[in-house]
Amino acid sequence: MNSIDDAALADFYHREAAHLDDNELHEWLALLTADVQYRIPVRAVRERGITAHDSDFTDRANFLWENIGTLRTRVRRLDSEFAWAERPPTRTRRLVTNIRRREPASGDTGSETGALTNIAVFCYHGGDPAPVVLTGKRIDTLRLVDGELRLADRLVRLDSTVLGLHALSIFL
Repeated sequence: MNSIDDAALADFYHREAAHLDDNELHEWLALLTADVQYRIPVRAVRERGITAHDSDFTDRANFLWENIGTLRTRVRRLDSEFAWAERPPTRTRRLVTNIRRREPASGDTGSETGALTNIAVFCYHGGDPAPVVLTGKRIDTLRLVDGELRLADRLVRLDSTVLGLHALSIFL
């Protein structure tokens, strides 16, 4: 077992949610590794009889498939006057629950740990009285970098097939 304890894991997720909900996107970027992979595949509607939830996702289409360079570009764009879908900015409130450990995909248990989390993100846009709610499971790899936890890999498996947002311009 590595030196990443459950309290450090929970603290990471609390800080990350606070940065995203407070629209502190540059601070959120600082929580990522230089080689981060960030993916949100599309859930595909399949035939009846298939029960494995992981088979519901296609490997041919993604809402997002990003790395540190494209994530930085997205944040710079959101800072600019060209983020029309985010005028006014979407207000979010994240609930991150059911934090549990798993083996990291790399097998490196010295500096990495895997984690699963459930999320519910309430998205309020403009004057709309009711939020769009996105729920799902995140499959993460966290890595110790200079003594601090950083997100090295995230796979988000949303529960819905249709997002209900005009644009996916928030991070999950």
